[in-house]
Amino acid sequence: MINRRSVGAALKVGISIALVWFILDSVGAKDAFARLMDADPLWLAAAVAIAMVQILICTLRWCAVLSGLGAALTFRLAMKFWYIGAFFNQALPSGAGGDVVRGYLAYKKGVALPHVLSSLFLDRAATVLALVVLVAAMLPFAPVDMENGRLFGHVVWVLLAVAILGLVFVMLLDRSPEKWTRFKFIRALHHLAGDTRRVLLHPVIAARLMVWSLLGHVNLVLVVFILFKALNVEIALSDCLLLFPPVLLVQAVPISIAGWGVREGAMVALFALAQVPSNAALAVSILFGLTLMVTSIPGAILWLSSPKDINADEVEAFADEAS
Repeated sequence: MINRRSVGAALKVGISIALVWFILDSVGAKDAFARLMDADPLWLAAAVAIAMVQILICTLRWCAVLSGLGAALTFRLAMKFWYIGAFFNQALPSGAGGDVVRGYLAYKKGVALPHVLSSLFLDRAATVLALVVLVAAMLPFAPVDMENGRLFGHVVWVLLAVAILGLVFVMLLDRSPEKWTRFKFIRALHHLAGDTRRVLLHPVIAARLMVWSLLGHVNLVLVVFILFKALNVEIALSDCLLLFPPVLLVQAVPISIAGWGVREGAMVALFALAQVPSNAALAVSILFGLTLMVTSIPGAILWLSSPKDINADEVEAFADEAS
């Protein structure tokens, strides 16, 4: 019997390979790899060091959500689970994904399933909202000669409106008739609506969540900026702050493995607006993906050192129950 998750993982691998192959062919693999070979190792080391901070920021963001929900999970365990999830996200063609593994581990440690699911949703939702807010905040600093700059700005404001309205919609999901709550799916939506209001309408919790979300994006932008430095490509930090967050947004679409292929296409297209050569943008995208893989290695060590914590069958069962 064919496992649908295995089929999904295989499709993602195929899409990633096809997209990377297409982009390399379009941009010029020889030029892109020549850029990679000329990368300054000191700047590369600096990029990896900055990227290592990302897990700390992400853990603090998730902890802000969990504390807002009243879910008990120590910082040490939260960071361990984030590291393991990061490894699954970056290194394995898994149909489950890092978020599912992270949620499963939190569930095994006693966090109630509704709180686990709400924390994963709110963690992702805050990340997306902060991405769009960051780009909108950087629009006044966009170069006046940026190609298609006006269209880009309109798209950003539309996305910001959609993100805010989407969260408002989620907060109102428990306004359905009471008799509908006999369905498990409707009860789950009601719980999510309450948790979303509990976190995002609490000034202190919402502020902490947005601060860590914004810091996470700025940190990744710094990684990309340093990688451009490694390739001796001149680009302003403000341009990276404006153009890289949309790349993160696009790569979050779950159609490839760890964003490979999708990220490269978005990097080439978006950084062309700032007149960055396509082979340079492609090379930086590849280096960025490799950097994230390197920084996920501690997650592999944590996973291998505690094999009893993760049972493949239990993860599959958790993913089915969560969905």
